[in-house]
Amino acid sequence: KYLIISIFTFLSLSGCEMNDYVQPSVLPEISQVGKQTFGAKINGEIWTPFQKFKANTNFKPVPVVWGRYQNATLRLTVTNQNTFESMSFMINNVQGTGTYQFMRYFPKNAVEFTPFASVYQKCPNGNCTQYVVCQTCENEVNLIRFDPVSKIYAGTFKVTFQNKENPAEK
Repeated sequence: KYLIISIFTFLSLSGCEMNDYVQPSVLPEISQVGKQTFGAKINGEIWTPFQKFKANTNFKPVPVVWGRYQNATLRLTVTNQNTFESMSFMINNVQGTGTYQFMRYFPKNAVEFTPFASVYQKCPNGNCTQYVVCQTCENEVNLIRFDPVSKIYAGTFKVTFQNKENPAEK
């Protein structure tokens, strides 16, 4: 009985191969063909998503780049499983390519765990800090490819987040 559990556990764990995180030295090229790339500079440092475990038949981790377009709202989420950071963005009233702003708050009737629609969050050592879109700061999204049929969204953005507990920290 214990041997069967041990063998199953070994096989399950051996199928979850971990990747090594490498700090990127340049932002990824803007792709318009659905490569699921993402990059940003946070306070001058390059940040890219990273998936700690390789996907295989035994273990399928959450995607590190995720997007959804529904009811004219584009929602994007990216994570870095090595640095315990994530970014979630929402853009309302998206009709095609053009210039937009990230939503700051969910509508009042939304059932969400937070009132903030676009956030940057980091959780080193289990201590999470949430940064929200600054009300009076830069907030611009330029969509250069918008293809909801192929689910390809490409563009650039500039946004300032501030610590929701300490707004002076940006």
